[in-house]
Amino acid sequence: MTAEVITEASTAAARVERVIMRAAMFFRVSGLLQIAVVVTLAAGRYPHLGWTFALIAAVIVESAILTEACRRAGRLLPAWTTADVLMCGAGLWAGAALTAPTDGHTWVHFMYPFTLITSIGIGLYYRRLRTVIYMTLLLAGSYALSAHVLHRDPLWNVTPNSASYFANTVVAWLVARQLRSSGKDADRNRAQAVARADELAQERERARHARLLHDRVLQSLETLARGDWLPDANLRAHLAAEASWLRALVEGTPLDQPDDLLTALQTVVQRWARTGLRVDFNSTQLHDALDWRKNLTVSLVEALADATGEALANVAKHAGVDSATVRITVTDRELIVSILDHGRGFDQTTARRGIGLAQSITMRMNGVGCQAQVNSAPGNGTYVELCVPRTAC
Repeated sequence: MTAEVITEASTAAARVERVIMRAAMFFRVSGLLQIAVVVTLAAGRYPHLGWTFALIAAVIVESAILTEACRRAGRLLPAWTTADVLMCGAGLWAGAALTAPTDGHTWVHFMYPFTLITSIGIGLYYRRLRTVIYMTLLLAGSYALSAHVLHRDPLWNVTPNSASYFANTVVAWLVARQLRSSGKDADRNRAQAVARADELAQERERARHARLLHDRVLQSLETLARGDWLPDANLRAHLAAEASWLRALVEGTPLDQPDDLLTALQTVVQRWARTGLRVDFNSTQLHDALDWRKNLTVSLVEALADATGEALANVAKHAGVDSATVRITVTDRELIVSILDHGRGFDQTTARRGIGLAQSITMRMNGVGCQAQVNSAPGNGTYVELCVPRTAC
């Protein structure tokens, strides 16, 4: 590939996960700072200060371990996040037990504001809203039960406080979901841009090679095949066939797709070129008509190729000339393959050969829902037209 290889570590989705992880850690740090401020200002209001500091130490250690584990992984870890929810739930019960009942509804009960802040991590990590609700319910239930059982807070007071958890986690989940979606979109757009850059680079290289082949090799082959430089007719026919193949390659004809009309007609032209018949194959419109080529059935391709081959056979055997023109015309309503020679022609009303040609080609095309027309006159050559209406595809 000519473009940069996208590694997992450099994807937008991976960067989003790192941003989400850092946001969760920043909220946790702010929660720890809030604990430090509360304890500093209200240390005398804790009945069991030693146990209170032990709880704070446990929270700090658990936060440090969680932060380091997620930092190394570059994202929030499922097992650690679940363990943290359980730790915070237990911390709410311990904090309530270490706080005087009169301070249970204040910030002195530091585990409540701490877990309220860090609950944002629940919404940031879990991908499913159902899981977010379950984990939030566990945290909110721990607060409500501990406050009601240990502090005798009435349910009408603890219920709105518990609902604050859900507000934090759901909003965080919505934000994280949008961030992850944006990361995936960015990766998808980047991958498409890389693919387009590769295709463009390949097309430019192919075009450069095609110009070199056309300006040097192809023109030399066609000159040798059509001129009087080589006396051997078989050698000229072989060069003409090779020149025809090379022109198809330069023009981007799909040489390895036999069910493609462009390839099928190119094969017919090459086959007759090897016999010494010089065929001017004008396929520019068909080359660009990708919609037509995609919708043509195999039976239509075979019928057109066979009819074209039969018309060229008529030129080689009866026209008295060694050249013919095959032209493809494409419109929105129809596709026309025409074969023209400037040979001796024939009288369509009397010549059995001419009648046989017209009948054979017409029957072949009518069999696949298409039309054919053969026009010829003595001394004026022969014109064969094969018409495929859009409705036949």
